[in-house]
Amino acid sequence: TDFWKEMQSNRIGNLLSGARLKASLSQAQLAEKLGVRQNMISDYERGKRRLSLSMAKRIAKILHIKVDRIS
Repeated sequence: TDFWKEMQSNRIGNLLSGARLKASLSQAQLAEKLGVRQNMISDYERGKRRLSLSMAKRIAKILHIKVDRIS
């Protein structure tokens, strides 16, 4: 259902945010390392944008986490 999809995207966003903070990175710093704009990271964390598998892999590598943690 749409509700479940929304809950799932928020869960991933929360996990992403937590991993980013644990790595002591701001949204802007993570965005710079990825070569994207800060608002893109914000959108991922708020569940406004769907995280693709390729982007999840790039983020996981930078944050030193397993990709299945955020995908």
